[in-house]
Formats: sequence, C-alpha cells, structure tokens
Amino acid sequence: MSRLKSFDDDSIVVGIIPRPCGACGTTITSLRLSLDTVLASQGGFLGIRTVGTAACCGDVRSVPYPAVHLAAFLDHLQQCPNH
Repeated sequence: MSRLKSFDDDSIVVGIIPRPCGACGTTITSLRLSLDTVLASQGGFLGIRTVGTAACCGDVRSVPYPAVHLAAFLDHLQQCPNH
C-alpha cells in the first residue's frame, strides 16, 4: 500500500504506482481497498479477502494485501479518524 487518499467505514482509497486497469486498460493511479467474504459453493463461510476496485470501470479483483491488516487499519481509522 502506498499513500492513503481517503477512507470511509468500509474501505480506503490509496494511491498506487500508475498502471493499466486489468479490465478496460485505462491508467489508474488509485485503488479502493475493501474486505469481501469468501463463501463455499454451498454458502458456508470460508474467510475474508482484500479486494481492490478500480474507479475507471468498477473492476473488482483480489489484492495481495493481508485482510487482517486492512481490517485492523479500518478499525483504527474509525476510532482515531484524525490520524
């Protein structure tokens, strides 16, 4: 993760090294990171993963950032929003 640009209760927007969007090819410079549940095919809970959403087209992909770290960071921001 690079630079925090904004946040809300469920996600953070971070600046990233410019790269083409995997879906539409537009150059993106920021990404919205949020948590997503992983369910088994029968609907049972398996875990939580971090996903990134591109602002250009709304493409959602798994992001190799530990979900537990993002959850702790979101919790910290909710309790200490001035940081």
